[in-house]
Amino acid sequence: MAVAFADYLRHLGSLAWQSGGDLSRTVAGATCDSRQVRPGEVFCAMKGEMTDGHEYIPQALARGASAVICEKAVELPSGLPWALVNDAFRAFGLVAEMACGFPARNLRMLGITGTNGKTTSAWLLREILRQDGRKTGMVGTVEYDVGGPSMLTADRTTPTPFVLQGLLSEMRANACTDAVLEVSSHALAQGRLGTACFDGAIFTNLTRDHLDYHRDFDNYYNCKKRLFAEMLKEGAPAVINLDAASGHRLWRELPGARRLGFSLDDSCAEAFACVRALRQDVRGTVMTVAFADGVSWELASPLTGRYNAETLLGVACLAHALDIAETAVRKGISACHGAPGRLQRLEVPAGCPDVYVDYAHTDDALRKVLGALRPLCQGRLCVVFGCGGNRDRTKRPKMAQAACLADEVIVTSDNPRREKPLDIIADILPGFPAGVAYQVEPDRRAAIALAIRGHRTGDIVLLAGKGHEDYQEIDGVKHHFNDAEVASEIAGNI
Repeated sequence: MAVAFADYLRHLGSLAWQSGGDLSRTVAGATCDSRQVRPGEVFCAMKGEMTDGHEYIPQALARGASAVICEKAVELPSGLPWALVNDAFRAFGLVAEMACGFPARNLRMLGITGTNGKTTSAWLLREILRQDGRKTGMVGTVEYDVGGPSMLTADRTTPTPFVLQGLLSEMRANACTDAVLEVSSHALAQGRLGTACFDGAIFTNLTRDHLDYHRDFDNYYNCKKRLFAEMLKEGAPAVINLDAASGHRLWRELPGARRLGFSLDDSCAEAFACVRALRQDVRGTVMTVAFADGVSWELASPLTGRYNAETLLGVACLAHALDIAETAVRKGISACHGAPGRLQRLEVPAGCPDVYVDYAHTDDALRKVLGALRPLCQGRLCVVFGCGGNRDRTKRPKMAQAACLADEVIVTSDNPRREKPLDIIADILPGFPAGVAYQVEPDRRAAIALAIRGHRTGDIVLLAGKGHEDYQEIDGVKHHFNDAEVASEIAGNI
């Protein structure tokens, strides 16, 4: 969408505190990557973790950038329109939505945020909406679905602003009516969503994660809160997990919102949705959901584990608030087997242990997954896990504590990035209580082989941390690696 640079300035409002050049010049599109600039686009210079976009302004201009938005004054060609802003991340979010024609305004926007459970919630909600006859797109950790013939591999949970707005534009072009978004704390902190307003949102839970970025838990919580306090349309349902401690806090801090709490405890006074009966086994979950308005649903899902029961309940609560037919909810929930890498059971030859792959990379998630697998295990429960490099170091010993719920533990590597694998492992090991046995194998393939070859029928091996990911990042380079592929290959050669 081509507009005058002055129009962008008006949309930026007080974010832009100084500007110059030919503000009437027409520009089309925007990017923050100097390598991807196309002639006529706006280049937004942002300071990232590793590099500073201001250093790449000359390259952007050489590729044909027609305007520059930045935080620091730089020398630019005479007449080139420019703006100095207080927050380049937020400015990029606003510029991107305007460049793409504000596609979110023509979609029913449904958001999901929290530390764990976002992806499964999004997949369930998309399937329910499809069963309700609504063409639905989705943006999330595993894939981007724009309503076309094929899915796009996700780069991150909530992509950068221009990519995100482009995905929403494609959804509209493909006649989607709804968009389901996993909304990350980074996206909320950086304003990637621009002025998008949501027609409903789910808060799943909040536990320690990303504190390398947010610095402390309160900052992390307040970023998540923005989705409900600042980005919900008037009267839109704020669906909140009251079984999570931070859920109660969010509930208290949103007194004017349309709050719909949910809880597995049918004695929870604030809950709009609760569970009256719950049965779970290896085949899945059967639950009776009771709503405060007197409606009751009997739901069956192939997903198992208490945390998945919470996820199912939250999605059912939002679906009911949106007046989606019970039939569509039941069909959607029963048809959805979850996302790849979310308590994913692998097909293995006879004689092998059962092998599960899960994305659990926080101590809370690891506890919940091990807790879900324990009643399914007839023999010994083994977990293989590591911690990501250049990320929150404080959670490393906590992961060790959570892993103690298994009978056997193998500590390995999980995207060491620019850290040395053994340095990361050294941070993990102090979390093991005295006397607890564990093995260390830094090579993840070797660790998986050790686990599978060391167990038999009736045992369970959990490969935790990477889930759907198809790479292992070492020294800044992503090498192809997928837990499910590696495990299947090893099991097939026993």
